[in-house]
Amino acid sequence: MGERGPVPVPDNQRAARGMEPAPQRLTATPGVPQAPAWLAEEARAEWARIVPELDRLGVLAHLDRAVLSTYCSAWAKFVAAEQLLQDDELVAERRAGNGPAKHPAWQIWRESATTVAALAKELLITPTARLRTVKPEGDDAGEDDILD
Repeated sequence: MGERGPVPVPDNQRAARGMEPAPQRLTATPGVPQAPAWLAEEARAEWARIVPELDRLGVLAHLDRAVLSTYCSAWAKFVAAEQLLQDDELVAERRAGNGPAKHPAWQIWRESATTVAALAKELLITPTARLRTVKPEGDDAGEDDILD
């Protein structure tokens, strides 16, 4: 379950409003993890798309490899299931001939979509997740922008 309550006020806005500073946050040593060799082609493409942006935001650490791999692998499965559903009928005939049933790819699609959505929040890939997060220390870009 996600965080409850209002979106926290970023540190730069807290300072501008004269509010108490936010509590110290636990951080890991920054670094970009290597993509595992076993990632599928679509998963590698997603890794190549998101890792540079996450690195630019300064939120990656080497220990994030497992969650990044899981996200990218789930994304690849989501894409494969989506393509199956687009190429095939949404309803499939049952083996026993008892009438139509949901296409088997629906479960894969739903489970991978759920995993992608949950991990996207953890990896700050969603707009709301970024709004709930403050910039890492030492990130001077845009300091003049109070509403950043």
